[in-house]
Amino acid sequence: MEKELSPHARAAAIEIAKCTSCGLCKDVCPVFNLSRREAESPRGKINLLHALMEEALDPSETSVDIFNRCLLCYACQDACPAGVMTERIWISAREILADEVGRPFSKSFFLQRVLPGSFSLGLALAIGRRLPGSEHSVNLKGRMLPRPASNRLDRLLPEILEPEGRVAGTVAFFPGCMINEVFPYLGVQAAQILVSLGYRVVTPSARVCCGAPAFNNGDMGTGRKLAEQNLEVFTALDVDTVLSPDATCGGAFTHEYEMLFPAGSQWRSTYQIFRDKVVNFGEFLERIIVEQGVLAFKPLPYYLTVHDSCHLKYLQHKANIPRRLLDFIPGLKVVESPQSGLCCGFGGSYSVYFPNESKAISRRKLDYLRQSQSNMVVVGSPGCLWKLRSEAAQSGLNLRVVHYLELLWESLVGQDKSVASVSSV
Repeated sequence: MEKELSPHARAAAIEIAKCTSCGLCKDVCPVFNLSRREAESPRGKINLLHALMEEALDPSETSVDIFNRCLLCYACQDACPAGVMTERIWISAREILADEVGRPFSKSFFLQRVLPGSFSLGLALAIGRRLPGSEHSVNLKGRMLPRPASNRLDRLLPEILEPEGRVAGTVAFFPGCMINEVFPYLGVQAAQILVSLGYRVVTPSARVCCGAPAFNNGDMGTGRKLAEQNLEVFTALDVDTVLSPDATCGGAFTHEYEMLFPAGSQWRSTYQIFRDKVVNFGEFLERIIVEQGVLAFKPLPYYLTVHDSCHLKYLQHKANIPRRLLDFIPGLKVVESPQSGLCCGFGGSYSVYFPNESKAISRRKLDYLRQSQSNMVVVGSPGCLWKLRSEAAQSGLNLRVVHYLELLWESLVGQDKSVASVSSV
């Protein structure tokens, strides 16, 4: 098998060689802590992939299942004393196994037919709105998925939103699929915050999914096509900065795209132009708020705790950004909860294909959040927002789950300013 390895798999082999099998990664792995199976620990998966690459084992459905039982939270990468970059291993393993064993038809159909196509995606969303379930989720043959909103962000937010008065700059806005389809009000509020700070907001309609669902499931071809389309769209814009409030999309731009477009590849220079403009959404807000200095933040009387979204904490290492932004709002009392960095159990397709395990990890997270005795949880990713909000509702918990943007919007913009005239949901 080794002679057939892709560039991604060769990069994974380099990381595998760094592993000392110390096992410290097991302590932080939410999947291992649930199953207690060595094969499902980061160390176990590394040993398995090494055996597959050395052809000591043949690829099988069992191998596929083990690697699919990974949340891609990357807590293991953060904990590794040897500096093993597991972000270069898990996705490559899924690519190898998908090429050798294949992937389920339903997953392939979604990734290759539904995700890239505007008509097919629109049809799937229209059907999803009518499926049975709850306020937050739809039930598809026992699998819970986010319920699509009644209106997409693209129908609520114009491609160009102008600020009143002097224009401080122009930014490109990449909301991500979860915000565009499930939480469009978040996209509206994010744009309104930027406008209130004097920025022209460009949300190009030609953008597509960042590609994370595809390359996270080993479909590098589809992921690369989506990424290339985004590079074409965003590098053609006359903008200073590219922003996304979705930690998964932001992580994709700075990490997975780096893998998709390595040095020497055709799209490398275009990617570098794009990458130089990508800034973490929260970091950008913090910098502008500090620069402008005299902003009228209204007090908010909330007692809350913060959940560290995995891709914000372990992939981007920017978990403190939501906390620093909340510090601008008078009246808030922020308390830390035990295990603030523990995964919520979403993991994209993980929550769909392993609903029981996903629920167990999420309920464990909610148990820790309740120990803070707060009645509000702030997150930095719409995936976490859906998962914790839906599980809290199912558990009957009196717990409000919000994205940090919601509180910034409530304090800085609110309904009493002209920029709030864009319709919300």
